[in-house]
Amino acid sequence: MPKSITATDALMQPIAQFSFGLRAGDMICIGATAGTDAARRLSGSTPGLVDTEAQARRMFSNLDLSLKLLGGTIDDVVRLKSYLTDWRDLPGYRKATDECFQSRVLCRSTVGTPGFPLPQATVEAEILAVVGRNPGLQVAGAMMPGDPHYCTAAPVDSGGNLAAGGIALQTDLALRNLVQTLKASGLSLTEVVMLSVTLSDIRLYPDFDKTFRRFFDAPYPACSIQAASLEHPDMLLQIESSALKGGGRPVYGRGQPQCLAAASPGMLAGDYLYVSGQIGVLPDNAFAAGVQAQTEAAWASIHAILAEAGMQPDDVIHTSNLLTDWRHYAGFNAGFAANVSPPYPPRATVLAGLADPRALVQIEALASRKGSNAAVIGYRAP
Repeated sequence: MPKSITATDALMQPIAQFSFGLRAGDMICIGATAGTDAARRLSGSTPGLVDTEAQARRMFSNLDLSLKLLGGTIDDVVRLKSYLTDWRDLPGYRKATDECFQSRVLCRSTVGTPGFPLPQATVEAEILAVVGRNPGLQVAGAMMPGDPHYCTAAPVDSGGNLAAGGIALQTDLALRNLVQTLKASGLSLTEVVMLSVTLSDIRLYPDFDKTFRRFFDAPYPACSIQAASLEHPDMLLQIESSALKGGGRPVYGRGQPQCLAAASPGMLAGDYLYVSGQIGVLPDNAFAAGVQAQTEAAWASIHAILAEAGMQPDDVIHTSNLLTDWRHYAGFNAGFAANVSPPYPPRATVLAGLADPRALVQIEALASRKGSNAAVIGYRAP
């Protein structure tokens, strides 16, 4: 059965090749969403002034509408990832978040980004929801709605205090916190299938990697590494984890380069395939020339991983895309458009530092065996 489209004129027309959201089985992915009305006007009461709190409220209203269009509710949300352009706006964003989610426990993460494709947008967020599942174990920063386990691990002590130390100490503490959170759910590190690691400075990566290898052995989970500012100026890293009872098996994408030594290119777990952040490296390990060619090379690796897992491009249900320069946005979109078909999967696209200075783009993907017949929110002109 092909994908079905639920059209709406209540959300802004997408500015590139993405949909608002998608439902595959009981999982809903809503892509990065801004605080705009259908005419792309950003919320705020004073002309010429940016109001992040107002944008955040409208953003959550848009996310709520997207969930409802796909048969979900705000109570089904298990993971919230937000992006801010200015940490001085964090109090207003938090106020809007608390109004939306009340005291509900969520797997939350917030990172900085120097702007968005939509000018003057100061906040965007994306969500993952699981419909009709008991939320299961809920502890600070973690949820387990059934077999999947979602966690955000930070370098904080039992009192919630940020560790005072370098990257080795903070990595050790964050991973120990992840171990304890998994243990509380009857899981272990061997059942982690995807990690998204944000470092405050990409130059910290080699020392992070040394500590990381003390905790994980091959076959490693899928992984993406990026650099962006974090909520506290002294926080050096944040780790987002996805785990599944029984874990997964590595998928390599034969004939394609492996971007990170301590990562499996993909991890197949049940109906889901988690694809590590792919960059624009060609099979001969040379970098493709220019952002469009690098985007297409990253997709070539994703296609090879999908094929080895017995999946196809239409099974992709979400991508996280990192650019190093907004001037590359048009070229990135051209390379992206050549590798996706309408109705497009939802996505997030932000700026971040990448581990290899030659990389201009990195693409992380999630695919589902139910993706080809997913329900997708489409745009309907008013």
